[in-house]
This record gives sequence, C-alpha cells and structure tokens, in this order.
Amino acid sequence: MQPSLWVASTPQTDHPPLDGEVTVDVAVLGAGITGLTAATLLKEAGKTVAVVESKRIAEGVSGYTTAKLTSGHGLIYARLRSSFGPETARAYAESNEAGLARIAAFVEERGLECDFERTENYVYSERPEDVSQLRDEAEAARAAGLDASFITDTPLPYPVAGAVRLERQAQFHPRKYLLPLAAAIPGEGSHLFEWTRAFGVRDGLVRTDRGLVHARDVVVATHLPFLDRGLYFAKAHPAMSYAVAAQAETALEGMYISSSAPRRSIRTAPDGVGRVLIVGGEGHKPGVEEDTRRPYASLECFLSERFGLENVRYRWSAHDYVPVDDLPYIGQLTRRSGHVHVATGFAKWGLTKGTLAAMMITDAILGRANPWAELYDASRIDPRRSAKAFARENLAVGARFVGDRLRPGERHPDELGSNEGAVIRSGTRRLAVSRDEDGELHILSARCTHLGCIVRWNTAEHTWDCPCHGSRFTAEGRVTEGPATADLEQAEL
Repeated sequence: MQPSLWVASTPQTDHPPLDGEVTVDVAVLGAGITGLTAATLLKEAGKTVAVVESKRIAEGVSGYTTAKLTSGHGLIYARLRSSFGPETARAYAESNEAGLARIAAFVEERGLECDFERTENYVYSERPEDVSQLRDEAEAARAAGLDASFITDTPLPYPVAGAVRLERQAQFHPRKYLLPLAAAIPGEGSHLFEWTRAFGVRDGLVRTDRGLVHARDVVVATHLPFLDRGLYFAKAHPAMSYAVAAQAETALEGMYISSSAPRRSIRTAPDGVGRVLIVGGEGHKPGVEEDTRRPYASLECFLSERFGLENVRYRWSAHDYVPVDDLPYIGQLTRRSGHVHVATGFAKWGLTKGTLAAMMITDAILGRANPWAELYDASRIDPRRSAKAFARENLAVGARFVGDRLRPGERHPDELGSNEGAVIRSGTRRLAVSRDEDGELHILSARCTHLGCIVRWNTAEHTWDCPCHGSRFTAEGRVTEGPATADLEQAEL
C-alpha cells in the first residue's frame, strides 16, 4: 500500500512484540485512535493496560484518514431527526462535540505539536436542486445545538449552490497526535506491543500469536471486531475511499465535503514546506471496482480542474464500516459479555467517534454512567429502522459469495505482468495468483479466511481485498486488516 501523508511524514515506531504472558487490568486490542485513547484514559485513571497491535501503531485507518475533526457528517442531522427524532440528533451532536473537545484538551494538556487547527466545516453542493436539503440540514443541526448556518458563498475557488457552515471545528495530523499518547503508555505495569495479532478472547484471556494477555476487561478496537460473536460483520458493511494530496501555493480556509455524488472531501494541511491540498472521495465497496487506479485518476483530475494542481505527492486509500442505522456500535460485545467492549461502525468519521468510543468504554470499565451508552448500545437490534438496510447489505454479500464461485477464471498465470494479480480457476478451486515486480509468482487460496468469500485483486494497492466484509491481505497472503485473523493459505496450481 502507498503511505499516506501522515505516515510518510512521521517516523516509524519500534515497540516490541509480546513475548510470553502478561497480566493487566485491561487489554486493548488495536492501536488506532480508539485503542490508544482508551488506553491513555484508563492509565490516567489508575488501570494497568496492555495495548496489542497486529502491525505498527496508528498505521491502520487512523493513519489513512483525511484527519478532519468535525461533528458535520454530511446530511446526518436531518436524517437522524427524521428516523429517530430530535433527541437522538441532539445526542449525536453533543457526543461528537465531546469527542472533539477531548482531543483539543489532550493537545493543550500535553502540549502536543500535531498541527491542530480550529476551522469551519462546510457541507456543500454545486447543484441547485440540493439547496432545500442543505437548508433542512442547517436547521436540523441548529436544533441539535450546533452553531450551523446556511450560506451560498464559501472560500472554495468555484461557485456552490449552497452550503451548511459549522463553526469551531478542527483538523490535525493524526500520527503526530497519537504517537506521543502511545509513547506514554508503557511503564508502571502497562505495555504496548506491536506485531502481535490477537485471535481469541475468552474468560479474561486474550490469545495472540506471540503469547497470552490476562485481563479482567478487554477492549476490541480493531476497526471491525474480529470476534464474530455479535455479528458485527452483518450489521456494518465496508466502504473504501481514496485521497490524493498536492503542494498548494496558498492555504484554503475551512474543511469541505460535498453532499451529493461524486463525493469530494477537501482540506489543506502543513507539510513542513508549505501546505498541501488533500482531496478525498470516490468511495465504493471493497473488491467491486475492477481497476482501483481509476478513483485516484478521478481525484487527480478534480485537483487539476478545480485547483490547477498537477504534482500529486501522496496517494492513499482506506476503508471504514458503515452501520445499517447511521449510529456507531459502542459498548459490550454482546449482552452476555460484560467485560468485552467493542467500537465499530464509524462511517468514515472515526476520529471524533473513535475518541468518543474510548471515553464511553472507559466509563463502562470504571463503573461510571455515560449519557450516550443507550444511544450507541453495541448489541442493539432495531428492525423498525434498520431491517431494509440490513437485508439489502447481507443479500448483496450472499450474492457475491455465490456469484464469485460461478465466475470463470479471470486470466492465465502466464499472462500476468509485474504487480498484476487475478483469481484463477484450478479444478474446483479458486486461486489468488499474482506476480511481483521481480517476476516471482505467488499462489494462494482465494478463499478469505474469515467466512470464505472470494478475494479480489486491488490493482492500485497490490493487495487481495475481500468484497464481503473488508478483510485485506498482501500479495504474499499476509492478513493486514480484519475481521480475518489468519493469512490466506498457500497453494499450488
């Protein structure tokens, strides 16, 4: 995968892997913003923690975001008010503002030099037919307690039909924020382990490929829970998105996201030389885009046409999980697992929601009441509001599971060029075959090790992606993102 601006501009970490067994109060699985914030808050409260990360810290989705800190999540407030009522919309606004405030407090309290900047957030459209929706959103956001207004003029260098402007939001460099938090965790009975993959949790015991962690409470902050208890893979579906960044001559005030397709997310950031302009968008489900180089090309075209920028310096992608009812899942893994806590379904707004999740889980572990615990209850099932979306998404997964087994083999191995891959039929088996830049052929089972869907080749990132639940694997078969916990099986033609 190509490194993001945030990964490329910060040093690699070098924390040790687990070696043997440790005993702590809380095991935190996953070292993104949710896991590291939870570990920081719990250690501050006097708990011993062990953070377990399968790769390097803050190199998952938290390191591949556009790094906006905002409660303005598209046209969310009008939708929540319509589906759930004004109380839910207000609670959603209050909780996301609390997550943003927690980040701002850490920056100030710890003197974090993470390019934290207060700015406005804009949800805009160029289409006149969208103006009524934007007016409704501005009114719903104000009713939810946010400082929002409808406007028709923005600092963008092209005209818009209308926009919702939200005051006092922020942006930052996520790894410059998270790495200092992580560095303060080890010591005084607490630990931080990299290159340690957890694959099982039961009765206060976390099993990993490097040893065991004993803990009364476990926080599963692994993007999508790798534990299938709770069926989160069925309650939230994966969605990929892309970003490109180019050197900009002047700063653009504010952060932006368009309300209609093609979706565009826009902001600038300092890079040590001046500023870069970041444009994101082109979202789709993993594994369904035949050529993932196309989304990058579309974003680069937008940069050129709208901002006159040609020299793209960074390209990166990530995926997040979208819940069936617009609300994240935060709380107990299941109603019976009182000491296993999860957080997922952030719908591409994981920096405020991940921080909020860490605050809520910390409260639960410490026995404190939290005002949003019922709203985001992870074990909730609400067929009135989510049955259609639940059925639609899972029927699509079922169709993909069956359909990919009926597809003919895509190519012959001899036809594969450098950094190319294809799913090939070999008897009754489906094989994931790729050729690296040195000409070596890699042959793997094409069955995702989560639930057996057939993976697809990602032409831009040179990875195998599962179209059902979003697991990702390197060309050599190593799992890099769950819910899968095992590598693709080696195979022969």
